[in-house]
Amino acid sequence: MRVYISVDMEGISGIVHWKQTGPGEDAEDYEQYRRLMTGDTSAAVEGAFAGGATAVLVNDAHGAMRNVVLTDLDPRVELVSGSPKPLSMVEGLDSTFQAVFLVGYHSRAGTPGILNHTYSGALVDCRFNGQSVGELGLNAAVAGHFGVPVVLVTGDDVLVAEARGLLGEIQAVTVKQALGRYAARCVHPQRTGQLIRTAAQDAVQNRQRFNPYRPVLPLKVDLEFHDTGQADGACLLPVLERTGNRTVSFTAPDPVWAYRITRVALRLSAT
Repeated sequence: MRVYISVDMEGISGIVHWKQTGPGEDAEDYEQYRRLMTGDTSAAVEGAFAGGATAVLVNDAHGAMRNVVLTDLDPRVELVSGSPKPLSMVEGLDSTFQAVFLVGYHSRAGTPGILNHTYSGALVDCRFNGQSVGELGLNAAVAGHFGVPVVLVTGDDVLVAEARGLLGEIQAVTVKQALGRYAARCVHPQRTGQLIRTAAQDAVQNRQRFNPYRPVLPLKVDLEFHDTGQADGACLLPVLERTGNRTVSFTAPDPVWAYRITRVALRLSAT
């Protein structure tokens, strides 16, 4: 039984600011926080194996995607590291897996969650058939395309509410309570590790209770940007239609196609 883990960073306990989430001259204790990210990942891996997993693939899904410390993980794990990669935050996911964990995730743009955004700072909103989705929804839809359910999420309380609103009563671990975009009441990492390990084990053992997320197809995608210039750049992609001053739209035959077009649109919006 194979488990896939996509791990982001903004939803790790203790992280409340961008300066904690990447290396560089302006960074604050990045090495400490990448270790916390690795710690929560390791707890999820341990729970997966305890629940009966025979193989676990971890995908580093944050920033340049070179954050997780491989030597701190169970030696049975394989790690997908680096960027760019075709499916980005869910690279390596396919129909051979039976369960997906989304660890350290954050809420979608415009919510009151810690460091909320949707894939980049350019988007105000991303909608699937009129329903707002964030990175959690985008990635869950790709998993659903392959017939694999998301069975566990971890992050702040806003992310957990978003996940349950979209995916139902899946296993979820709240590692911090959002007090604003840049402030939170944080659970100690030793405690988050225990909670994640237990929830992961239960999620794997009871994976039959969860259904893949499958939005109705064909999938209408609306991307609302912060400014008109970003929409201008995105519309360099011929499949996109300008539907508002700051909004572009397209129709996708499946979630993987939608995911990849959305990523290209975001890259072009930076022009």
